[in-house]
Amino acid sequence: GGICKGSGMIAPNMATMLAFITTDADIDRATLQRCLSQAVSGTFNAVTVDGDTSTNDMVCLLASGLSGVTAREGTQAAGDFESALTDVCRSLAVQIAADGEGATKLVTIRVDGASSTEDANRIARTIAESPLTKTALFGCDPNWGRILAAAGRCGVRFRPEETTLTIGDLVIVRNGAPVPVEAAPARASVSGREVDVRLTVGTGPGSATVYTCDFSYDYVRINAEYHT
Repeated sequence: GGICKGSGMIAPNMATMLAFITTDADIDRATLQRCLSQAVSGTFNAVTVDGDTSTNDMVCLLASGLSGVTAREGTQAAGDFESALTDVCRSLAVQIAADGEGATKLVTIRVDGASSTEDANRIARTIAESPLTKTALFGCDPNWGRILAAAGRCGVRFRPEETTLTIGDLVIVRNGAPVPVEAAPARASVSGREVDVRLTVGTGPGSATVYTCDFSYDYVRINAEYHT
């Protein structure tokens, strides 16, 4: 089981998030640590609400061993445990993104075709933390210009003519050029509670996924009314 706290200042890796996960598996400390490190890299460490940071965060994994089911390094049981742990971490991480301050949408940003995983992650994070992109999504506007502008300023080299942008099932940009789309289906692609944005920037091996949310009027109100 697991529980976590935090819906603001979640960047770049957890920040103000606190997460506690429990298991009754009989697993040694070293294997537990390795599994946890692997699990958080693409889950808790792939969440950003607003790009702001804080100094206090933690993910804690506790194993009681009471089940008597052993999972030792290099065994199938350890592999199964890591897979299940990753699923739990991803579920909690996605819920954190969806529960962002004032959020009305869970937004999943996936970048493919980059030169490296690091480049893909930088592109995805820059899009996810772009205020103009986040406000456009709140307004149900599939503003491809804002998304590509964010990608273009992140410092990663790629060819605009090789980019394809898909929102939901709708291709908005292909080979760097906008695709003519009717207004109604374009708006529908970003009108749901969950929005999937996929950007392909080339044919490289790098890919990354980042979970975020939109910026609403309530995000401004919540943070404007908070006084120290």
